[in-house]
Amino acid sequence: MKLPGGLPFAKPQTPPPPVLTVEEAEGLRKQLAEARLQAELYKLIVERYHKFIEDSESKSIAELRQLVRPLDAAVTELKISIQDQFHPYLYQDHFLKGVEAGLNLVFAWKSVSMPVSFWVGFSDMARLHAADDIDRAILLCSLMRALGSDNARVLIGKNKSAWVTFTFADKQYVVDIARRAMNAFNPKEDSLKQFMFSILYSFNDRDYQDFSEG
Repeated sequence: MKLPGGLPFAKPQTPPPPVLTVEEAEGLRKQLAEARLQAELYKLIVERYHKFIEDSESKSIAELRQLVRPLDAAVTELKISIQDQFHPYLYQDHFLKGVEAGLNLVFAWKSVSMPVSFWVGFSDMARLHAADDIDRAILLCSLMRALGSDNARVLIGKNKSAWVTFTFADKQYVVDIARRAMNAFNPKEDSLKQFMFSILYSFNDRDYQDFSEG
């Protein structure tokens, strides 16, 4: 193919990787060795103070609802970035699309398993682009509440499995955090009822429910 003027169309070439000098390579090896040492030291600290951290971070279900914060600065920033995609943002017209935008963002983050019970703040999640399932569920519930839902809730099941549910336009939606998927149900569907029977805890910033002893 030729461009106007008879000049050949040149396909962009991928530049070769940079060649390190011996000194640069040695410097990188030292940095990696120091990083591994730091990681081992942090691991020792976490293991030694494991019980103290667990006790400090432990929360009752009544306290968990305080972690759902629709007005948190990081949540507000996410909400504004989503609402700016619509002119103007209208709850009835754009809520589901806003939720999908939030899911795409949060589901792109790395899923991590914390070595101890430790609650990661929303701003830290956004900075690290990483969180465990329950932290992501709490953030998404906070975002849905910020986008206008008055019924979004975090659901916790066995083995700390986490979901977020909300109702919209006569349907109940369930966001499966581990599978990174959202499904819509008729509220009267048997499959939805059976799923809800498996839930141990349900909460948002307004109230909580404990089904673990039911």
